[in-house]
Amino acid sequence: MASEKNIENKHQKNLFMSIFTFHCRLLRCVSRCFTATSLSYPSTIHDDYTKLENQPHTKRTIILDLDETLVHSTTQIPGVRYDFMVMVKMESEIMPIFVVKRPGVTEFLERLGESFEVVVFTAGLEDYASQVLDKIDQNGVISQRLYRDSCREVNGRYVKDLSMVVGEDLASALIVDDNPSSYSLQPENGVPIKAFVDDLKDQELMKLVEFLEICYVYEDMRDAVQDLLAN
Repeated sequence: MASEKNIENKHQKNLFMSIFTFHCRLLRCVSRCFTATSLSYPSTIHDDYTKLENQPHTKRTIILDLDETLVHSTTQIPGVRYDFMVMVKMESEIMPIFVVKRPGVTEFLERLGESFEVVVFTAGLEDYASQVLDKIDQNGVISQRLYRDSCREVNGRYVKDLSMVVGEDLASALIVDDNPSSYSLQPENGVPIKAFVDDLKDQELMKLVEFLEICYVYEDMRDAVQDLLAN
């Protein structure tokens, strides 16, 4: 009996999240059809959420890492099918880099682009990273690209200062990165993700996009991260 009750509770929870996600998407569709002054979000969607009410419809910002978050790259032919290859100058040689796209990356970017300003902030060199981004973002979803020369070096590590992207408006931005030290200057804005190497059954991006779409209704998106990490 206890196990049946647990299954029923889990089913109800999943049903609520599906309804809630649909409700968020519906709100964003309505917001495109009316002016900001006509918007009035419901006073409650769920007791755990702090929501936007009577706020202008402005895009929030999602900052994405590149390597091991969106793709995996290697100088050796990988053990799984790679998606494309780029040629990068290393010292005096031109080297091939084999790139495996994380499953779902195209849909992930397109869905984010519907509601968010999408930025890629990578510690990779521009010569390499720009070629990879050209390949995975052929629809031009990514509005801004920052490379290694935009990182700060802290204790020998490359750290990404999010204020370079959004200034002081950190409540409106989140960064997705497999390496928490990369966002150590603003850890409350960081959304951790499992590092991707060669698991072609990986579904982390599809799980993540559902969470990020819900984050949109928070007044301070950092509150959503606190809820995520608390569960």
